[in-house]
Amino acid sequence: MTGKENDVILKLNRIVDKLLSGNRKIDLDVGEMDGVDDKDLISLASKVVHLGEQYRGCYDFILELSSGKLYTEAPRMNAFASPFKQLHSELRHLTWQIQEIAGGDYDQRVSFSGDFADAINKMIAALRERRELMELIRENENLFRSIFSTSPDGILLCDLNHCIVRASNAAFRMLQITGETGEKTLYSDLIHREDQENYIRFLDGLLIDGKTTVFAELRIVPANGMSFWSEQNASLLLDSNSKPKGYIIIIRDISERKAAEAQLLQYTDELDESNRTKDKLFSIIAHDLKSPFNALLGFSNILAQETCKENPDAERVRKFSKLIYESAAGSYSLLVNLLDWSRLQSDRIVIKPEHLNLSDLITDNMDISRTVAIRKNIALEYTTPDDHPIISDRAMINTILRNLIGNAIKYTPQNGHITVSLARANGGYLISVQDNGVGIAGENLEKLFKPGNIQSTPGTANEKGTGLGLALCKEFVNKIGGDIWVESTYGHGATFTFSLKNLSIPKTPSHKELNGIS
Repeated sequence: MTGKENDVILKLNRIVDKLLSGNRKIDLDVGEMDGVDDKDLISLASKVVHLGEQYRGCYDFILELSSGKLYTEAPRMNAFASPFKQLHSELRHLTWQIQEIAGGDYDQRVSFSGDFADAINKMIAALRERRELMELIRENENLFRSIFSTSPDGILLCDLNHCIVRASNAAFRMLQITGETGEKTLYSDLIHREDQENYIRFLDGLLIDGKTTVFAELRIVPANGMSFWSEQNASLLLDSNSKPKGYIIIIRDISERKAAEAQLLQYTDELDESNRTKDKLFSIIAHDLKSPFNALLGFSNILAQETCKENPDAERVRKFSKLIYESAAGSYSLLVNLLDWSRLQSDRIVIKPEHLNLSDLITDNMDISRTVAIRKNIALEYTTPDDHPIISDRAMINTILRNLIGNAIKYTPQNGHITVSLARANGGYLISVQDNGVGIAGENLEKLFKPGNIQSTPGTANEKGTGLGLALCKEFVNKIGGDIWVESTYGHGATFTFSLKNLSIPKTPSHKELNGIS
């Protein structure tokens, strides 16, 4: 072996040592093989040099990859780079997948490098779950916004200090607050002062009693306006740690329902009063009709026996005839009042307006009552006998006058005085019946015209009555558009006054109208 060949072998040995130690520098030039005749040595030297170049090319390629330059071209025909080319391809594909994932494609499935791929796939699953959760949150938020803006019920979000944080459109309208001031309003300030205690107890059911929802009916006093009844449901608002941070309150205006309940209660009271009146009427019928008919039967029997005698006692005949007449008259008066009352209650009395002269009606009814007044030596006086025309219902006015004049005679003592007067007022008339009789106690004045308080006290000559006349008078007066009232001092007589106004006479359809001819 020549010295030249020996030097080449030493250099080749050093190059191999450098490659093994990671040194990329190769200091052997193929030109240095000049003068070497050993073909095997020349081939070995060429292979070592080529190996070094491939090593260096692969080393540079790996450095590029490690610095993140994934689009660097891989060295060709390089045995060292072949395994890294697969890594290069997978990294480039992984990079593309990560870009797709970043763009929201959570259907990617990473298969790169075992544990690393598992970690990324878990991240993708978490991102997918987060996206689904965000979509659900957006859907719920859209639903909440829709409900919040369109719900006819008011919706409030309040903090624990009862300050309004957010309010729906309906709540703004109900509470009459604006967006500028709404979030600075204490909701508790809008609760009616009489319901404040109920309001605190209402929300304490959530904080203290641990209830999930609470309910209450409370009155609200808007910023500007009249108070109204509301139905309120409330739940707690929780933070991310499930700790209370406020309330959600749903408000429903129930004013109409409350009014309906009050109306129903009124109807119930009226029905109860009607039933009591009916019971009282039955009692009157059973008692007040029984007595006069017993008297009629008894006195008529005595009268029949008396007239059968050969020499009947004329005075006894007159006496029993008078008693029979009075019993019959009282019974008839009761029957008329009861009939009128029952017709009123069943709405079977129809107003029949016609042209009337009030003076004629007053004098006619005074004449009817004059016989009874004469028996007690009571003076009947009408102070305004001029013509007083009016359009009204004749039968109703007659019933009113008959009862008021009859009552005045009943409660006026012997030698008393009764005055009927008339005056114009507000386009109509005021008719008064004044007596100087026993008068009415103050506690009984308000009960006189109420059918539920039917009561009759004996007259000054122990006359009996139905207790129904004044209630009937009020019903009739009201039906023809007037009112009735009384002024009295106990022991000093009473004055009953009722008002009348002109009614309109219904137009009578013509022959053409009745036959549908235009």
